[in-house]
Amino acid sequence: MKPLQQDDDLFRMLVERVKDYAIFMVDTTGYVTSWNEGAENIKGYTADEIIGKHISVFYTEEDIKSGEPELHLKTAKEKGRFENEGWRARKDGSRFWEEAIFTALYNTEGKFKGYSKITRDLTERKRAEEKLRDANKELAFQNEVKEKRAAELIIANKELAFQNEEKEKRAAELIIANKELTFQNEEKEKRAAELIIANKELAFQNTEKEKRASELIIANKELAFQNIEKEKRAGELTSANGKLKKGEDAIRKLNKELEVNLTQIIDVNQELEAFSYSVSHDLRAPLRAINGYAQMLEEDYGKSLNAEGVRKLGVIMENAKKMGLLIDDLLTFSRLGRKQVQKSPINMNKLVESVLIEISKTIQYKTTLKITELKPASGDYSLLYQVMMNLISNALKYSSKVETPLIELASEDNGEEIIYSIKDNGAGFDMRYVDKLFNVFQRLHTTAEFEGTGVGLAIVQRIIKKHGGKVWAKGEINKGAEFYFSLPKK
Repeated sequence: MKPLQQDDDLFRMLVERVKDYAIFMVDTTGYVTSWNEGAENIKGYTADEIIGKHISVFYTEEDIKSGEPELHLKTAKEKGRFENEGWRARKDGSRFWEEAIFTALYNTEGKFKGYSKITRDLTERKRAEEKLRDANKELAFQNEVKEKRAAELIIANKELAFQNEEKEKRAAELIIANKELTFQNEEKEKRAAELIIANKELAFQNTEKEKRASELIIANKELAFQNIEKEKRAGELTSANGKLKKGEDAIRKLNKELEVNLTQIIDVNQELEAFSYSVSHDLRAPLRAINGYAQMLEEDYGKSLNAEGVRKLGVIMENAKKMGLLIDDLLTFSRLGRKQVQKSPINMNKLVESVLIEISKTIQYKTTLKITELKPASGDYSLLYQVMMNLISNALKYSSKVETPLIELASEDNGEEIIYSIKDNGAGFDMRYVDKLFNVFQRLHTTAEFEGTGVGLAIVQRIIKKHGGKVWAKGEINKGAEFYFSLPKK
């Protein structure tokens, strides 16, 4: 037992102290069965809030409608391992970019047992990638601007060439005009005026030419600056990509180590469960021997024993009986961990009626039962039968010492779930200790006051969690207790 316990403690320390990775287990139908601190940090749920819920609560509404959760589980089971990235939902409604690894788990006999899931929050990396895409878009835009400015420069150069051609043409015209002035004195003044106009036009053109040349110089400087910035950004991006690659290599190595440790821990847990079942089962033989020999002593030597001997013999038989009940409850609690929930529509009124008939075979009670029309449920009939058996039996037991015991059963439709309640006017309990009610062997009353093993309410909680619901209680000393449990409609 000690080596197994040490391995279990090692796993608990390994997984629960991981704060940057969500590491948890999922049963074969997608319901969460374990939860670590990293999962609480990333997704926002505590273990009490999430264990027993379906993994679809982590997905966005769009992914749920498209069947992503079921597809991921199916793919992991078929391939043994499935990696996925996408936007997921936290408890507070915010979204984060998740990298997840689903691993299908099998026991040593090859039986499919469920999944492990390791989740990493890559929101910052996703944002960095988006910034990188934006930067690339900006660079592309700058290149387009650069090409546009280059085209404008080509057009400007063509314009200057055209102007030079015009200038040469006008010079030729001036030569012709001068020749014409030599021969035509009468046109001298007219042509002189034309030359003045032509010279002004040439001066204007030269001014425009110088202006465009200045613009070209400024444009070339701008292009040179942009090229320097582009080279600088490219160097930064290359450095960032190198750092990302190193981080991803380290994470892949850690993931492999975690997968190995998870496999070892699953094997240890299975061995512990088998050991617990074997111990409980093997206790029956010596217990039967104790009870049998005690009965033989009573039958053969009861008359020769004094009063104290008879009393002690009765104590032995009574304690053997109590231990038998405790072993039965432990076996029931152990089997619940392996039992798969087989859901079907259930008429809760008929189920309660069957429970009361079974209780009346062993208990004579004068309690008034007030049962309103109970809403139908969707669940495993045998498991919910056990829930009602435990809760009603408790209510009868703890209200048996009041003058007019009363038990009320009711239900309420709360939109997505049905809430069932069992109330009594009996001994009640101190609300300061309500958290202990559903733990194994935790009792708020002594055995001398009320008999019991302290396992019944733990069984109730385990069954309801396997259905994806919750269990809670309210009470006041000597004023009764109220027990509630919720069941999803589907």
